[in-house]
Amino acid sequence: MRISRTTRKDSQAQTRERLRHAARREFARRGVAAASIDKISENAGLSRGAFYANYAGKLDVLLELLAQHQTAEIEAWQGLLDAAGTLDDVLPALRDRFDAFAADAEAVMFTTELQIEALRNPEFAPRYRDYVEQIGARTRSLAEAFIGRAGGSRVSADLLGKALHSFSPQLITEARLGLGAPGQSAGERMVSIIIDLLGVQPDPMTGMPQTGEAKQP
Repeated sequence: MRISRTTRKDSQAQTRERLRHAARREFARRGVAAASIDKISENAGLSRGAFYANYAGKLDVLLELLAQHQTAEIEAWQGLLDAAGTLDDVLPALRDRFDAFAADAEAVMFTTELQIEALRNPEFAPRYRDYVEQIGARTRSLAEAFIGRAGGSRVSADLLGKALHSFSPQLITEARLGLGAPGQSAGERMVSIIIDLLGVQPDPMTGMPQTGEAKQP
């Protein structure tokens, strides 16, 4: 009979996961500024010392939470773009995926709070910058996949990637506040932006592209 042994690395990973889970609940309940490290540790069933053995502060936990969340979403989009089918087949699935992503209002609020903290706190700014550069690089790769699937684009991968990164939180915020086009979801608006930037001709009835090819500039 084989006895499973938990390595030190596994144990640390489990500890960090417990801290992240407890921190997300505390952030959602109280906001980042008012969140208590003591409460996060207590809810995770750990000591304050265990928290500081893994994170320098609550903003570091939040950065890791958001990086995981956004990376998982980008990878899901990448998986859809890598699947068989035309761009016409992919965009409806991406629309639905973005609408599900938009339902997580906490992530948008956390992102906004981190941006504000990075502007106010010069010591935190470098860590936030590293996070933005990491997500930006992944989003650019996603833009390259869009361009490859469309057969071309009227904008560069840099610009498309920046648009995907920048528009996402804004579209989610507007959708939750009832702004934007009436009856149009955040996912529908995101797909419209992608179609326009790629230069793909949309179908007037569905808003989806008519072909998998981009218009030539």
